[in-house]
Amino acid sequence: MSRGLRGRLPLAAAAAGLVFHLWAGFSFIKSSSPTYDEPVHLASGYSYLKTGRYALNIMDHPPFSEMLSALPLLFKGPQTFFTHPDYETGRLYHYSDYFLYRNKFPAGELLDSARTFGFLVWTAGFSAVIFIFCLKLGSAPAGLYALAVYYFLPLFISNNALVTTDSAAALFYCAALLTGFLFALRAYGPEAAFPRRELAAAAVCAGLAMASKFSMFVVPPLVAGLWVLHMVFFSPRREGGRVFFHALLFCVLSLAVLALVYKGDLPLYFQGLNATIERLGQGRPSFSFGVRSMSGVWWYFPAAFLLKNPAALVLFLAAGLIAAFRSRGPALLWLVLPFLFYFGSALTSRVQIGVRHLLPAMPLAAALAGLGLVFLLRRRRGALLALPAAAVSAFFVVSAHPHYLAYFSEAAGGGRNGWKYFTDSNLDWGQDLKSLGEKLAAEGAPPVVLSYFGVARPEYYGIKYLPLGTVTNVGGLDSVSHAGDLCASSRRLLAVSATNLQGTYYPDQDRFGWLLGREPYFSAGGSIFLYDLAGDADSIERTALLLERSGRPAEAACWRRPGTGQKQ
Repeated sequence: MSRGLRGRLPLAAAAAGLVFHLWAGFSFIKSSSPTYDEPVHLASGYSYLKTGRYALNIMDHPPFSEMLSALPLLFKGPQTFFTHPDYETGRLYHYSDYFLYRNKFPAGELLDSARTFGFLVWTAGFSAVIFIFCLKLGSAPAGLYALAVYYFLPLFISNNALVTTDSAAALFYCAALLTGFLFALRAYGPEAAFPRRELAAAAVCAGLAMASKFSMFVVPPLVAGLWVLHMVFFSPRREGGRVFFHALLFCVLSLAVLALVYKGDLPLYFQGLNATIERLGQGRPSFSFGVRSMSGVWWYFPAAFLLKNPAALVLFLAAGLIAAFRSRGPALLWLVLPFLFYFGSALTSRVQIGVRHLLPAMPLAAALAGLGLVFLLRRRRGALLALPAAAVSAFFVVSAHPHYLAYFSEAAGGGRNGWKYFTDSNLDWGQDLKSLGEKLAAEGAPPVVLSYFGVARPEYYGIKYLPLGTVTNVGGLDSVSHAGDLCASSRRLLAVSATNLQGTYYPDQDRFGWLLGREPYFSAGGSIFLYDLAGDADSIERTALLLERSGRPAEAACWRRPGTGQKQ
């Protein structure tokens, strides 16, 4: 590779990556129906902005990220429905459903405005943090390569484009580390300065991290501990009292920022934190590689990391770790250690519902991958390995378009195989009703028996459906019936969400086990599978029995006799 080409390659890779990232993110937003918790976050954030009172979701999530996501709604002025019984009684999912689908603005317009705003904010924020980290710990080319890697990570394309609290927590976690590192460079360097701006920035980032997600309470002690280690290993002097003062001041300022967000009511924050710790300690049903568990398995997150990220990231990250260990520089302390800390803490979690819970570690992985790419490209054999790996992974990422939430790497055989390994927010968060509706509309909008996992309303997307085993927190989704259309139709269509197909939240986990070996005739984004059961007497009978068990004997009778009833 010529010197001129080598010099232009990082900038070209980052620029191409940014163009792809924006195109992919906006396409994902346009194609996706609401995911499971988005209506809750949006309605809660908007209620906080309008009333100044933290009520709806405050025991599950701190308010900052939700309020930030809801900011675009202030310019639209949607109805609030604060006198609705669901709001007054705190029926969170029911009120959120009413807010989103009964408003004067279309549900898609409300949600997508918040998604677009958040996607741009998180993209800009992560880009800055990753590049500056690499610039200070490696070089500008490493920073540009790291950005290219980040822009091609489906985990960020999808999650940054959704209204959740995960991206905010991840951004401020990494921003607190970056500003903490910048503080350490000056405070524990040869001049032993007291960089007030860096200290204030680190405290603001740590406070906003805690104000975005309860798991971020670890940030202040983590950064303070890294300052101690930085002084021990990289400072020309040993001043324990000085670093203790810095750590204490930093923690106090971080709590002050948190108190500012909570309007002085820090007890409310700790009530929510305690409630969250208790809830997470109870565990939650999960599925991975055929294993169903309430308490989780230790290998869940390592396997999810390997299969839900491009194989090239794993290669470049490994090279970055080698480069960091060889240099024995601050990258070990400020990139590798926080990455391993967060990844390691995830191994003990009893709640295993998605690789998104590793999101705070992923910008650090991208930065290390940038360092690793520089390390590889400086070696002929490394370049021969890195460039084909990048091309193959990029191909698989682009092939997932626009269904990036359900992306699985080439190691898993792509997104069409994802349901075999994981469920829930790894691929099926209720986001593909729009895709299913478009498919059915193209076929004349035939009725379908629908086993849905999520909170979006199928009828909003033109789906005529008979619910079967709906897993939702929203009342009414499992009581809607287009039985008349089903009785009058000669078609026998069954649509099942991947999470329900694997029985993740069912007591009878093999409810749809008879479908596991059957190929659907259409896959909506890799998360909802549509089966045409016409002529398959056994499958028709199994579905009819499930309808009877769910209290729908009349519908089961219609299902058994295609086209014999009258449309009501």
